[in-house]
Amino acid sequence: MPVRPRPPFVTWTGVAYRAISYDVPLWVNPNRREGRWNIAGSGCTQYMSLDPMAPMAEMLRHEDLRTEAEASHYRTTLWQIRVDEGCVVDYSTFEKADAAGFPAEALVADDHERCQAEAQWLIGCGARALLAPCAALTGNVNLAIFGPRVKIPWDSQTRLASTLPVQRLSTGSAQPGLVGQVRFFGEPHSGLAAYRKAS
Repeated sequence: MPVRPRPPFVTWTGVAYRAISYDVPLWVNPNRREGRWNIAGSGCTQYMSLDPMAPMAEMLRHEDLRTEAEASHYRTTLWQIRVDEGCVVDYSTFEKADAAGFPAEALVADDHERCQAEAQWLIGCGARALLAPCAALTGNVNLAIFGPRVKIPWDSQTRLASTLPVQRLSTGSAQPGLVGQVRFFGEPHSGLAAYRKAS
């Protein structure tokens, strides 16, 4: 079996958004629950999105809240995070993932096993973060940051790689109409379907 070459790293600088039900926006301990890019109890992964609506869409998908009434009772806090990260793997499009030797379908599959294995391999290659399509809100991009991170004030200058400037944006329920845009478990991903049709 041929050995895959290490994917090229890029630097990503920008603002990302994270929705979380806890008082602290970033982790320093291993994740208690499995996620697309992490195994429970193994390492620490911070999940974010590049659009402020996408983190709430991911939460609605995870909690399987499919109606406006259900979504209105779910409250969470949206945080804004300033990121300047090197050693980022860019799977932000299905084309880029396929070109790197990782199957596009796995990026948005309901089963996370292949993504979890890929994350472990990428971390072993030195990756500190990963850009990938959002499974819950087609057309958006998620950012997974590997390793513990500590919150510092929004207007602070980052001096340590383990710190990220963060500020709270809002606490509340999903924006009306968002539920109708969420791609829930068991549903096809329209972005992947369009990619396959065009390729």
